[in-house]
Amino acid sequence: GKKVKKGDFIAQLDQSELMNNMRQRMTEKERFDVDMKNAVIDSTVNLTARREDIANAMLDLQYRQIDVDVSVFESGAQQRKARMAYQKAEIALDKKKRDYVLEQNKLKVRLRRYGENAENLQRLIDKYQKAIMLTRILSPGDGIVVIDEDFLGKKLTKDSQVSPWKPTIAMLPDMSSVVVTTYIKEIDITKIHPGDSARIIVDALPGKKLSGKVLKIANMGETRKGFDMNAFEVMIRLDHSDPDLKPGMTCNNDIVVSKFRQVVLVPLKSVFRESNTSYVYVQDGGKITKRTVELGAEDEQHVVVLDGLKAGEKVLLYEPGQL
Repeated sequence: GKKVKKGDFIAQLDQSELMNNMRQRMTEKERFDVDMKNAVIDSTVNLTARREDIANAMLDLQYRQIDVDVSVFESGAQQRKARMAYQKAEIALDKKKRDYVLEQNKLKVRLRRYGENAENLQRLIDKYQKAIMLTRILSPGDGIVVIDEDFLGKKLTKDSQVSPWKPTIAMLPDMSSVVVTTYIKEIDITKIHPGDSARIIVDALPGKKLSGKVLKIANMGETRKGFDMNAFEVMIRLDHSDPDLKPGMTCNNDIVVSKFRQVVLVPLKSVFRESNTSYVYVQDGGKITKRTVELGAEDEQHVVVLDGLKAGEKVLLYEPGQL
């Protein structure tokens, strides 16, 4: 119930697990960075040696070409021997060139793999850093903080556990749009519909009468303390808020299910029943008459008389035989 302003401190989540995981990822990334640098150095040395081998093979091929050119003045066998040596040198040069290209491709694949792993780890580290910053919870706006409850209905306190299945720690109700929650017995719930008008009297604000409309009716009843049958949750949205309202205040709610004009209304105490017949006792001067009536809608105190009674007639609140 504490009032806060935007940016005020609300709570601090334990960040030790996040810190430990981030440190592990940072250590892994450092190892990948070192391995990648070493791979670049090793490959540079290896490629340099292979380039030198290619240069030596090209030089050897040139010597073999000279031997072929000189062999034209020698015997046929010597000429064939010179050409075979040249071909062998040519094959050796081609192989060293292919080995060089293969080593280059291996280096590219290895560096790309190291780079992808390092990038993935860096993205994960960034997420951990962002999550650590979010462990300090600040108020998103002005209002009154309402601490949430755990699965057992207890208010969250220091060392309470927060899980992905129930991540809410506190709420900052928007008091510009107030919703009242009430419960209606199952025998009366069919009389109520979304949009019905309601009159609300807050216990802590007895001098103020607020109005609202039924916003939502639960689809399933539930067992509630103080009810002798299942009750359905009904939500009422106030037409206008009030600066004195605070979250959690209790109130009395009267939902208007029907409206009547120019009808005869009598107290429920004046209506008596026998089998399926309803009747009242009408007093006219010193004469008392028992009269059958047809009843309409009723509330906790009064009932509408549709037929059998005229406006202005007096009815008894007791049966004459009880005197």
